[in-house]
Amino acid sequence: MHTQDRRKAILKELEQNAYVRVGTLSSMFGCTEMTIRRDLNEMAEEGLLKRTHGGAVKIGKNFVTDNVKDLLYSNLHNKIYIARQAYKVIRTRDTIFLDDATTCLYLAKEIKKNEKKQVNIITNSVLLALELMQTEHVSLKIIGGDAAGNLSATVGQEAVEQIARCRADKAFIGVNGIDFTEGITGIGYPQMEIKQAMLKSAKETYVLADSSKFGHIYLSHICNIDQVTAVLTDGNLGAAFQEEARAQGVPVIWQTEAEKNKE
Repeated sequence: MHTQDRRKAILKELEQNAYVRVGTLSSMFGCTEMTIRRDLNEMAEEGLLKRTHGGAVKIGKNFVTDNVKDLLYSNLHNKIYIARQAYKVIRTRDTIFLDDATTCLYLAKEIKKNEKKQVNIITNSVLLALELMQTEHVSLKIIGGDAAGNLSATVGQEAVEQIARCRADKAFIGVNGIDFTEGITGIGYPQMEIKQAMLKSAKETYVLADSSKFGHIYLSHICNIDQVTAVLTDGNLGAAFQEEARAQGVPVIWQTEAEKNKE
């Protein structure tokens, strides 16, 4: 069983039983207790559960919807890799927008664990705000608005207007589709408005998108691809997309697996 599938199954067990034991999970999934401990420790860091001696318990108030749980563990390793690359473009004392994309949540985790950079963050994500609350080297502004419960985020006209009144050095946004002709697209209109507002209010905009997003077009057009500073993706980007990016001069940044391993 893949890591992301196992961790989703652990969350389902917690929903049903409120408490899980390392030994029980090890037998259930046919893996070592060390693997289960690592899963539980990392999930606790992500705010998905509370670690206890010998197991874990369900957190009292769960802001993580089933929809978000699925997204958190979809292409997990690529999202973490992209988040680490995104962290490198942030300078100390930068003011940045982070939207409610799950890759932005992993970027927030990178910011949290690296105390050398003082960062001012503006976000519409409830999960991201909870992650960064009481982080000394982070100044946090939470955008208000209409609650989108399935996203654990705020959207709507009030949120858009608040973003428009802010100014940032960089914006980091997640998207659903990237096409070199049709541009950058998303599934939902409310999220599209948030991303567009952040793009307009930031000096630079970075799209965080794993390679599975390339070649797809969705209903909500966010912007043309030449309107962003760069698209940060993983080393699995297909050769055809790489060639098209080079030919058109599109700012897409990726690395091969060999290059990744050198870091």
